[in-house]
Parts: sequence; C-alpha cells; structure tokens
Amino acid sequence: MMMHSIRHIPIALLMAAFVLPAQGQNKVATTAAPFLNIATDARAAAMGSAQAALEGGPNVVHWNPATLARIDGERAVGFVRSDWFIDSEFYYVSTGFKTPVAHLGINIMVLDYGEMEVTTISNPEGTGETFTPQDISIGVTAARNVTDRFSAGATVKYVRQKIWNEQATGAGLDLGVYYNTGYRNLRIGMSMTNFGSDMQLSGKDLRRAIDIDPNIEGNNPRLAASLETDEWPMPLGFRVGVAFDALASETQRVTVAIDAVHPNDNSESTNFGVEYAFREFFFLRGGYRQAFSDEIDDGGLTGGFGLQYQVTRDVTAHFDYVFQDFGELGTPQMWTLGATF
Repeated sequence: MMMHSIRHIPIALLMAAFVLPAQGQNKVATTAAPFLNIATDARAAAMGSAQAALEGGPNVVHWNPATLARIDGERAVGFVRSDWFIDSEFYYVSTGFKTPVAHLGINIMVLDYGEMEVTTISNPEGTGETFTPQDISIGVTAARNVTDRFSAGATVKYVRQKIWNEQATGAGLDLGVYYNTGYRNLRIGMSMTNFGSDMQLSGKDLRRAIDIDPNIEGNNPRLAASLETDEWPMPLGFRVGVAFDALASETQRVTVAIDAVHPNDNSESTNFGVEYAFREFFFLRGGYRQAFSDEIDDGGLTGGFGLQYQVTRDVTAHFDYVFQDFGELGTPQMWTLGATF
C-alpha cells in the first residue's frame, strides 16, 4: 500500500504546480528578512536557482531540505562567499552528516552590511559614532530517505535582523519532498520555505519620555513610552521543480532543471538551468532566473563553472563560481568551496 501511494507522488507534485495562481499582485518590499531569498550555492545560482529537484550537498537545503538525505558520503561541508549589493558581504556555512536515523545538517547565513555612520536630524553629517547592521539565520535540518527514491526533510531556523540598537527576531520552517522516478534520472521536488512568525523591530532607541497632555499642569511630563513598529511576515515561498539528464554517458552529462516559484513578496516566475559535466570533473552551467514575469525587473542570465576532484578514496572536494545579472542592481559574483567524506 505504501509503495502504491509513493508512485503517485510525482503526479501529486505536478498537480500542485498548477494550483499556484497564474498571476498575482506584486508585493515587493512587503516582507521582513529578504536576505533569506539569497542563493546559498554557486552551482545552484549558476543554474538560475532551479534547485528544487537537484541534489548538491548541504548548501542546497536552502531550496529543498529533503535533498540533504541525498548527499554523497557520510559527511559534507560547504562554504559560500559573495560580494553582495552596495558593498555588503554574504556568507553561508553548512554541514550535513548521516546518522542511523536520518541525515542531519546545520547552516548559518550572514549578510553583513559593513560599518555605517550614525546620523541624526541634528547631526545629518554624522555624530562620530558607527554601527554595523547585520542579518543572520541559523538553521537545523533533518531529512530521511523514506524509500530508495523518495525523501522528505525539514529545516527549523532562527532569524535575526539588527540595525544599530534595534533588532527583529523570528522563527521559520522549511519543508520539502524529493522523488526520483528512475527514468532518465528524472527527479521531482517540492518545497515550502520560510513559513514562520512575523518580525517586528524593537530596541532602546524606540523608547521615549512623553507628556500625554501638555495642556494640563502638574501631570508627569516624562511618562515612559515605546514606539511600536509594524510587524512583517517572512518571505514565504512555494517551489515545484523537475530535473532530468538530457544526456548521460560515461564521460559526459547534460542536466536540465526547471522550477516554478510562487513567493508572497513578488509575482510568480520560472527558473531555468542547464549543467554540462565532463567526467564529473569539469562543469559548465547556465540559467535564467525569474523568467515569464512582467513585473520583475531584476531577473536575468546566470552562468558559471565548477571543478570537482577526488582527493582520496573517501574525500571529494569541489569549487564552484557563478556570475549573476541583476540588471540595475549590479552583477554580484559568488563562489563555493565544499567537500564530502
């Protein structure tokens, strides 16, 4: 009975893709923690972030936590760095390992905006003080191979945004499933990411001493009060993807991946990616991010390459690089170092 149900999972996933609204209102800048949408792997980013149905080490749990169960070897580690927009820096560190019960992983994402000068209404040129705004997410992932073809996984994450003396915190959840049909290595994946609590800035700079009625004499003119900021949701996203090997021989491979994406802070779009592999040593990749969307103007071409080398019988290391076109926002570059052992 269980195997009979699992055979219908690909059909259910494909049907879910058509349930997503065909069109939606653009809701750019209506969520907190937009850094959670940054790609966390150079290989995946080079393939247009079409990653829901692709394995790729602990870095790609960002798109689908179920893929952690498909890592090669007993353990894997990954490190990502990117010079992001406006002199900010992006870092991502992840690890995954196999246990008798499931595959477990830990990841840390940091977006560092660098040092900034404090300015006020009375000192618009600066007070001489500085601060360092920063966004951080810490996640723990668990994934399990239910069968040799079907995997499921989940990530629980702590999210914090900090600017000067104020910060907003929240908790999020990612869920994902993965299925390999066994035909031409056709894989199907589906995930929901960043389902969690609303985030609200709070801190000592929002505290004020006020006089609730200046026209009345004798009352307390310095009552303690706090300014209340709005609450904003996390960037919730739904993703359905397929990937297959268009070419597979002893020396060469061509993999094609397609994702349909439905976010709560933007319009629906589609991501495309292609990877060419020569002897699983040298890789060329290309893709297009956020296609078929009339409302998104920062989508564009992506491209990159990768190298993979078997250091010892049990240790394999890889390096990946990506160039991304974000239109008017610039062309941030990213690289990944990783190993399985």
